[in-house]
Amino acid sequence: MNEKIENIFIEWKEKSKEIALHFKNRNKQQAKEPMKYFLQQLLKTIYLGNGVQPDDLMNYKNDLKEFKHIPVNAIERLSFIEDQPDHYQSFIQLSELFSEWEKKVVIIKKRST
Repeated sequence: MNEKIENIFIEWKEKSKEIALHFKNRNKQQAKEPMKYFLQQLLKTIYLGNGVQPDDLMNYKNDLKEFKHIPVNAIERLSFIEDQPDHYQSFIQLSELFSEWEKKVVIIKKRST
């Protein structure tokens, strides 16, 4: 697995607990910026997992349509998170996307070796 991708997964596992705590404490504003940040980080891992340098993530919806490997319903789920980063349901979606994508990246790597 690409070291950059691995580091992002590690960072998510460490920081997602803090984000969960913000939601638990009903502090949506505290959760909003880390959620936006990790949405961008997840997108980077999807680009890198497809062998593409993540330069401009603003156009991710079009880019992802071209990628061979993406999480199930990725565009819809990522759009949901992007539109409502301060909602607990977005945190759940982001957590599931990270988990699914990490498993998929391991499979992609195994197939390429």
